Formats: sequence, C-alpha cells, structure tokens
Amino acid sequence: MRPNNKKHVSRGFWGDLFDRLPFVGAFLIMSILAGTMFFSADGLPAYFQMRDNRQKMVEQIQQLKYMNVAMQEDITRIQSDPQRLEELARNRLGMVRKGEIVYQFVEPAPSSITAQR
Repeated sequence: MRPNNKKHVSRGFWGDLFDRLPFVGAFLIMSILAGTMFFSADGLPAYFQMRDNRQKMVEQIQQLKYMNVAMQEDITRIQSDPQRLEELARNRLGMVRKGEIVYQFVEPAPSSITAQR
C-alpha cells in the first residue's frame, strides 16, 4: 500500500463551499423532509392516530367475533330447544297458548284531585 501523498489545497471560502455544495444540498433536503415528516399534519401525528384507530378496530373485531359466536349458539339453541322457542314467542311477540287467559294490569290515570297535590 502506498500512502496518500495528496495534500488538501484550500481554494478559499467560496471554493471550499462549492466543493461541499452537494453535501450541503443533500443535508438541506433531508432536513426539510424530516421536518415535514415530524411536524406536518400528514406526518407522525397522522401515523399515531392511524395506529390508535387500528388498535380500536382490532378490539372491535374481537368483540364482534364473540358476539357472532354467542348469536350462533343462540340460533342453534332456538332451532333445537322448543322451550327456548316458546320463551321467545311469549316474551318478544306476546304470544299465548290456546286456552290461556291473559291478565293485563293497567295503572289508573291520576285523577284531578291527585294531580293538584
């Protein structure tokens, strides 16, 4: 190996600046890009917001999967269990069996005397 015998010869301030111009330009461009990435509305704040939204959606998907399993089990039970079917018909649809008597209790309307007190 031969040692490098070239010596750096200074060409003055402007000459040295001109030699370093590509590095200075690259540094400025990288600084602008980094500033845009960190401080613009579409940069890191948007990234963090999208990351939070993604986590919420993953949790929501998990909840929906659990609900789907529960509903599927309820559907299977309704199809195979006549008591469950009757329970739904009575509670949700207000149906009664033939020959049953339904009693309905209605609260009396407040009279004018009671309303004045």
